[in-house]
Amino acid sequence: MGILGLGKPNDDVRTVGNYSFRWTKDHIPKEKTEHLRHTYDKIGATAVDRIKEIHRQNLAEKPDSAKHLSKLDLFAVLEEHHEHDEALGRLWDDVHTVPEWVDWEQLARGQKFFYRYAAANLMGFALQGFVGENSASAGVVEVLVRTGGFSTRVLFRRLLETFQMLLEVTHSLEYIRPGGRGHKTAVRVRLLHSMVRQRILRIVRDTAKGSAYYNIEKYGVPINTMDSLHALTTFGCNHAFIQLPLMGISVPQQEIEDYVALWRYIGHLLGTPTEHFASAAKAKILMDSMSYNERLVTDMSLVAGHNFVETVRDLPPINLSAGFIEAGSRVLNGDALCDQLGMGRPGVYHYACFRGFCWLMRTLVVVQRWFPRLEERLVDYNREMLHQAIIQSQGGLGGGSKMEFKHVPDGTLTKREDRLGKSVQLRFYNRPLDLFCFVYFILGSLLMAGGIILPLTVAMNFVPFAH
Repeated sequence: MGILGLGKPNDDVRTVGNYSFRWTKDHIPKEKTEHLRHTYDKIGATAVDRIKEIHRQNLAEKPDSAKHLSKLDLFAVLEEHHEHDEALGRLWDDVHTVPEWVDWEQLARGQKFFYRYAAANLMGFALQGFVGENSASAGVVEVLVRTGGFSTRVLFRRLLETFQMLLEVTHSLEYIRPGGRGHKTAVRVRLLHSMVRQRILRIVRDTAKGSAYYNIEKYGVPINTMDSLHALTTFGCNHAFIQLPLMGISVPQQEIEDYVALWRYIGHLLGTPTEHFASAAKAKILMDSMSYNERLVTDMSLVAGHNFVETVRDLPPINLSAGFIEAGSRVLNGDALCDQLGMGRPGVYHYACFRGFCWLMRTLVVVQRWFPRLEERLVDYNREMLHQAIIQSQGGLGGGSKMEFKHVPDGTLTKREDRLGKSVQLRFYNRPLDLFCFVYFILGSLLMAGGIILPLTVAMNFVPFAH
C-alpha cells in the first residue's frame, strides 16, 4: 500500500491498486472532469488541417514528388511554412514562446531526477505507467488498439519511441530550449496526436463502422484533454509518488517539485493545460483524481496486458522473464488489476527476483546520496548509456524516430497476439537480470537475518540460565 501518515478516523482513504491516498476537498470528482473528454488541442488540430492542405497542394503541383511526399513530415511542413501561414504561425509561436513561470535551473535539476533513479524509473514506467495507467485507462487503450499500438509486431518500437521522447526531454537544457532536439520531438508528438485524432474521427464519420468502431459518446474525442492530462501525470508524477515509494525509495520534496516543473513545461509544448502542475501538491491531487476516476478495464485492456508481456519478455540481452514482469506488475499495480488484465500469478522465485531488484535500487540510492560526486558520474553515465542503447543503436531506434504517422487507423482493432520466434525455453541462468536480482535478494535476506540473530545471540549470553 502507499504509505500514509497518522490520520483522523474520518479520513476518506482511497486505494488504487497498491497505492493509497486521502481524498480531500481539493480532489476532483469524476463529474467535474467529464467535459474534458470532449475538448482537445485546437491549435494543434488547426495546424494539422493546414499541413494536410499544403501537402495536397504540393502533390497536385509537383506530381513527380508524390513518392517523397507520401511520407508526410508534419514538423518539416510546419517549419517551412509557419512564417507565411496564420494557423501554422500560431502553433509555432505557441511552442516557441517560453512561459514566464519557466525556471531553467529548476528544469535542469528536474532532468537529473530521471537519470538519478534511471533503472527504477524505467522499470516503474513500463510496469506501472504502461500497464497500470495506459492499459487500464479506457480512453487511452481504446485509441492505441486502433493505431496498432499494442500489436506485438510494433509495440516494442512504440515503447522505444516513448522512451525516446522521455530521454530527449530529460537530456539537457539545450535539448528542451526552443529548437532543441527534445523540443522538436515534443512538437512532433503533438502533431502526431492531432493526426491520429482526425483519422479516427474520419472513420467514425465517413464509414459504415461508425460508433461501432469508436464510441465518442462513451470515450470522448480521441486523445482528448482528459487523456492528455492523465498522460502528463503518468510521466511527471507517478515516478515520485507511486512507483519509487512502492519500491521502497523515498524522494526528497525538492526533487519532486523540480521534476513536476519540468513536465509542466513539456505539457505546454504538447498543448496540455498546465495550471494543475504549478506545484507538486497540485499535480499530486490531479494524479490521484485521474488514477481513481479513470481506472476502467475493458476487453481491449486484456489485449493490451497480454501483448505487453509477450512483447517485452525474453528480449535479449537481458531476457527478462514473464514471471519477473508479472511479479513487478503485481507489486506496483496490485493483484486485482493484474487479475483483470489476465496476467499470470508468478511463483515465489519471481517475487524474490523483483524484491531483489527493489533492494538493489535502494542500495544505489543510498550510495549516491552518501557520495555526491559518484552520483554526478552515474547521472552522466546513465544519460549517455540510455541514449546510445535506445535511440542511437541499431538494436534500438537506429538514430531516433521522427514520430511519423506510420500506424494509420484503418478501421481494424488490435487483437490478442503471441509474438513469433519465442518458442525456445530459456533456463534461469540465461536471464542475467532475474538471476542477479535473486542473488541480491538472498544476500540481503542473509544480512537481515544476521542482523536479527547476532543481537539475539549476544543478548542470550547475558541471560542467566537456571541449573
